[in-house]
Amino acid sequence: MVRKVLDEKPITLGQVYELLKIREETGINYVQRVTAQHAEKLSRDAAFSEEAIQTIKEEFDLPRILVVQILNINPKTSIDVKAITGDRLSDDQIDQLLSRYTEYVTLAATKDKEISEEEEEEVEEGFEDL
Repeated sequence: MVRKVLDEKPITLGQVYELLKIREETGINYVQRVTAQHAEKLSRDAAFSEEAIQTIKEEFDLPRILVVQILNINPKTSIDVKAITGDRLSDDQIDQLLSRYTEYVTLAATKDKEISEEEEEEVEEGFEDL
């Protein structure tokens, strides 16, 4: 059966992982399973990704494809960002973008840590009942 493509848009590795995880319930093939494993190792939270995409896209007037690539490579230096954006941004804008990205990563890590601590507390409470 031929499927019709209704919409096409670039997504981050976090979003790829989320989609494949949902699809895994109905069965995925070997290539999809390997892709899911790769995406899981390198991905960020999908909700974090979409929020970061929208903010960076609007703030720096960049196409979605470039913002997705920036999030996927997890830039550490302005050179990493410059490699993707080319001459679209000034050096000051690149530094601002990197700073904004770092804020999102820090915020996401803080949320993950809070969730992990809550899960640990629930497990410990469960052991007290035994």
